[in-house]
Amino acid sequence: MQNKSLLKFKIITLLSCLIVFLGLDQYSKIWAIESVKGQPTAYYLNGLVQILYAENRGAWGNLGSEWPELLRMGFLIVLPLVFLIGIGIYVVINSKVKKYEATYLSLIVAGGIGNLIDRIRYDYVVDFMYIGYGRIGTNIFNVADVIIMAGFFGILGLNILEWKKTKVDVKTLDSD
Repeated sequence: MQNKSLLKFKIITLLSCLIVFLGLDQYSKIWAIESVKGQPTAYYLNGLVQILYAENRGAWGNLGSEWPELLRMGFLIVLPLVFLIGIGIYVVINSKVKKYEATYLSLIVAGGIGNLIDRIRYDYVVDFMYIGYGRIGTNIFNVADVIIMAGFFGILGLNILEWKKTKVDVKTLDSD
């Protein structure tokens, strides 16, 4: 059983991430549709950062964009929706999920829902940013993708810190 203050923190964090980051994501996509769509690519920092409009009918890098409609819907809408709802429930009800984990997982949920809204509304995800130099670079992405990656790297960082802590604890035990 988790204490009430942790439960309250996790619920507020999840809802706050949904409101703030979904709003930021959707606003940025409306901006891209109204201001970037149909315009030539804008280059910044000697071409390292580019602003260009793309409609992504698949997953990362257009994966699945050519799949039959039912398969695309299952893998790009239904499965992610079930997964994101599962993460949200896990964050709230699992007493082992601590504050940082709840925050990072909430970012993943918010970003994922941001892209799902696009898939349901438009049948594609609005992407408009690219970072790269020469032949090395990202796929075209959006704010929701940045939010998802922030959550992912946060979770990864927590796991690395926990692994290092466990490794140090085991070494300490072995030396006794």
